[in-house]
Amino acid sequence: MKTLVFTATYNERENIPILLHEIWQALPLAEVLVVDDSSPDGTGAFLTHLQKTESRLHVICRPGKLGLGSAHSLAMRYAIRHGYDSLVTMDADLSHAPTDIPRLLQALEGGADFVIGSRYMPGGACDYEGYRKRLSVLGNQVAKHLLQIRLHEFTTSFRAFKISKLAQVDFSWIGNYGYSFFLEVVFALHQAGLNIQEIPIHFYNRHTGHSKIPKLEIIRGMRKLVQLFFRSKTQRKKVSTIQFSKMTCKNCGSPYLYSLKPTGINQPLTQSHKDMLIAVQCLQCDAKLNAPLDVSHA
Repeated sequence: MKTLVFTATYNERENIPILLHEIWQALPLAEVLVVDDSSPDGTGAFLTHLQKTESRLHVICRPGKLGLGSAHSLAMRYAIRHGYDSLVTMDADLSHAPTDIPRLLQALEGGADFVIGSRYMPGGACDYEGYRKRLSVLGNQVAKHLLQIRLHEFTTSFRAFKISKLAQVDFSWIGNYGYSFFLEVVFALHQAGLNIQEIPIHFYNRHTGHSKIPKLEIIRGMRKLVQLFFRSKTQRKKVSTIQFSKMTCKNCGSPYLYSLKPTGINQPLTQSHKDMLIAVQCLQCDAKLNAPLDVSHA
């Protein structure tokens, strides 16, 4: 199984060397993609230098702090585009143990399409304390009951995807690339009928540095949950996977683009859509442009 392990960094200079070492100890043949958002502490510079001598490492440095969700969306597209069999995503602060990666992949090999490393299922553990832990537990419980998805964990980034299944789901538009992105991914994969499983993991406090979750994200997450609740009550529609016609960003050359608003296309693409332009944004440099739809398979 050709595996890509992904993490996003912003001021993780002290943590990232340890994380890379532990990933390759657990999975020596895995390739690692790191997206760095111009870390002031030199994380990106360290990774770019290491990449020159480490063939298993791939680094994308973005021009600013473009968001954790957009970095993960880029990684999903990267894994599909480069033909990986599986994608594992995780935090860079050592709150997720790389020794758990083989168990995530084992669940994929056992038949799961998408696996979540869960703090809150039986056997899981979380080092959060006080208000932060109560808020995290409550948020996941509310998501479980509102969305009627029988999972214990919706908001963690420690996950494994079967790429052949992920590629069949339309992620051309998410709407919010903040932390609530993780909630929406679970919802989208569930709506698409994928086999979702959980494994218990221990979630540790970050090794060094400070948490980067803005308080505003709590409000955004609540709003996103309400939006998904109402969407879950509508009839599921089989829609086309939206692809942009072999287009790259005119600013940086990246092929990783996403739609700035819902396309409104709820039927298979036909040749009649070939002249349709979609307002898109680049996940790598944040540039905005118009892209034609790919109807080559229509």
